[in-house]
Amino acid sequence: MMTDKSARTDAYKIGSLGAILAAIGILSSGPLSIPIVGFVQPQPLWESPELFVENFHRIQTLPFYFGYLLLVGSIMMLVAVCLLSEKRAGALAGLIFMSIGAAFAFFNYVVQTTFIPAIVNDYSSELNPIISIISMSNPIALTWAIEMWAYGFMGFGTWLASGFFGESPLERIARILFIVNGVVSVLGALAITIDLSGVFSMAGLIGYGAWNVLFLVLAIVFYRVLKKRRIGEEI
Repeated sequence: MMTDKSARTDAYKIGSLGAILAAIGILSSGPLSIPIVGFVQPQPLWESPELFVENFHRIQTLPFYFGYLLLVGSIMMLVAVCLLSEKRAGALAGLIFMSIGAAFAFFNYVVQTTFIPAIVNDYSSELNPIISIISMSNPIALTWAIEMWAYGFMGFGTWLASGFFGESPLERIARILFIVNGVVSVLGALAITIDLSGVFSMAGLIGYGAWNVLFLVLAIVFYRVLKKRRIGEEI
């Protein structure tokens, strides 16, 4: 457990900023970006790489840029948990799993924001197999498998770190949210091993929306927990 007051204050700041970034990332990568993409240049349902290239517009990469905020914020929250927790083993394990998952998701977002636009700019039919493998417009793309397992690892990280929270009503809620996020994320990763194309099914889309709400609430509650703890230590 950290005993230096200034170090604990820094940890609270890291965690609070992380929660804010994660919340902004969730809201901007989904509710904000998707309508903008739909208005400017929506991508039709996947049929072929040629159709994807024909309808590609850089605005379609916008959600992934905001996704970076979600990844950075999530790691920062677990860093704060690790620094502040008395149960260091679980907190450290949680940070490790969170970092592994975030690294894979970060790779995915680099592919979507940087590599795909480059391929589209220099498009030729020989690139069609690569586009099919990496474009997340394709429900059976490799990048969707990476994405789901990445968030499975990240969710398992919050599950492992859930022991950080105490027994006050607010912290119990936070612990439940960290655990539920883990369970939902791991189940989502396991589900795509049965049917990867399910990410675009009605159940998959509903699950995506529900997870966004879950993680947004998690970030907000986590922020409130840290704020309450910090105020309690300053009194």
